[in-house]
Amino acid sequence: MFPLLTSRLVIRPFANDDIPQFVEAVLESVNTVGRWLPWCTSTYSTTEATDWFTFCDQSRQAHTAVDLDIFDRTSERFLGGISINEIQPIRQMGNIGYWVRQSMQGKSIALEAVNSIAVYGFSQLKLTRLEIVTGEENGASRRVAEKAGAHYEGIARNRIIIRQQPIDAALYSLVPANSLHAR
Repeated sequence: MFPLLTSRLVIRPFANDDIPQFVEAVLESVNTVGRWLPWCTSTYSTTEATDWFTFCDQSRQAHTAVDLDIFDRTSERFLGGISINEIQPIRQMGNIGYWVRQSMQGKSIALEAVNSIAVYGFSQLKLTRLEIVTGEENGASRRVAEKAGAHYEGIARNRIIIRQQPIDAALYSLVPANSLHAR
């Protein structure tokens, strides 16, 4: 099951040894990731990372989410995170979320990770629908969804809350029948 391996990436559950690299990546990425993910702040700490890793482990055990680290396969450098969250077994669906550290953005890392986790979601979790919900103005995340073969379903008004403010979101879906990489 884990790790998920691609030609360039190792994608696996969080480990406590990852905390220093995780915090470093968060602090590096405040200007880009922080715009869309409000937990990504200049004051992010090892305590917050530890709490997050604990929450992710609990969510994985409860089968409500699978949150994973993304590493460079050669250098073992931490690159970002990817998840299937909001898993709804009865509806056989979940939501894909992702982020990549600022210094590694624009290198198709998120795309490679999305393709890998979609295969995992369809084949291992037996999901039949994966959604990608991203801020309407988040062009980088929208491009990842589109390049992954996700179907654009429209704008969902007030779908995301960022810093207590509702924003409109672009909604995309992947299903096994039309996913480029889930066959």
